[in-house]
Amino acid sequence: MRYPPPEVMKTWPKPNYVDPVTRGNTLTIVELTILPIALICVILRLWIRIGWLHKSWWDDYLMVVAMVFNCGTTALVIMATQMYGWNIHVWDLTVPQMETGRKASMAGQTLFVLASSFVKISILVSYFRIAPEKSIFRKAVWAVLALVIAAFVVFLVALWLQCIPISSYWNLLANHRDCIPEGPPLVVQSTLNVFTDFLIYVLPMPTLFKLSLPVSQRLGLMILFGFGGVIVVAGSFRAYWVHYVLFRTYDVTWEGFQIWVWTAIETNMGVICGCVPALKPLLFPARAREQGSRGSKPYGSGHSRMKQKPQGPDDMELDTRALTSKDDPSIPAATVTERPMTSERPMSDGGKSSMDKSRYSRYEISSDLERQKAYMY
Repeated sequence: MRYPPPEVMKTWPKPNYVDPVTRGNTLTIVELTILPIALICVILRLWIRIGWLHKSWWDDYLMVVAMVFNCGTTALVIMATQMYGWNIHVWDLTVPQMETGRKASMAGQTLFVLASSFVKISILVSYFRIAPEKSIFRKAVWAVLALVIAAFVVFLVALWLQCIPISSYWNLLANHRDCIPEGPPLVVQSTLNVFTDFLIYVLPMPTLFKLSLPVSQRLGLMILFGFGGVIVVAGSFRAYWVHYVLFRTYDVTWEGFQIWVWTAIETNMGVICGCVPALKPLLFPARAREQGSRGSKPYGSGHSRMKQKPQGPDDMELDTRALTSKDDPSIPAATVTERPMTSERPMSDGGKSSMDKSRYSRYEISSDLERQKAYMY
């Protein structure tokens, strides 16, 4: 926390500890409106995945964990701005109120890192449902996932070890205060947070754009996944106010109110946007029932690909040439949707013929397509 110089403190008005000016209850109303929407989205997601399609996976459960931390973040935002002085001017606060507000800040930053990180991890894990094996898209998802996890661990450790002892973070009158500057780590964290939000937002776009679907459906899918752009906007506003409070004002509690606002909006919108693609079956219930009736095993259940029956040309929803030809250039585009031949002459040496290998490749492609189709619908 930056201490204002004497010349700045001289410009402050007389403290009002009895009836100070506040920001009002607008934030509480907004948060109590958006939080139930996020909770409903998670409940609907679980109902669709578990109760309807019987195809739940790790991304669904990770989103539940994110929702738990999101509820904690939203509750703390309301408490900090209504009870702990983050909605009044700093000159109207007593020292005990400032210290309580600093404790709330430490807790809020911790919950935000947990909530936002689990939302991102859940979204990235969901991308594995549509990422073909050995594709550039899949490798990119792994790279961004590693970056998100690394940032999560580093910033959480840095937050709790920035002061030794940790009580120095909120004990403003301690005789011994050993803390690193608070500003640079927070600016890096908020900037990297926006960067990873943007990466997650754009990652699936090339794959969605290449789908062999009508233009209207492709645009619809891109819009559904594109809701992540809202998180990028919210994160950008939060990053701006973090920088402003740390370096451009000494009235940190009054201006810091904006950080709390965008913190809660970003985490709640992260949950909502992360659940939107999973709610697509509500728009196509007949197709979703068909997908659910084909089998209740989720992606990654361990079924042998050779046991899965490949789809016929009329059932294909995705353009296999666009999604798989780059991964295995030896597979002709025209054979993607062909059914395997029923009779072949084995090689004299007992090994697999080239037709056997081609058939296996088509089964493998069909498995990727089934996974992508199940996720889309």
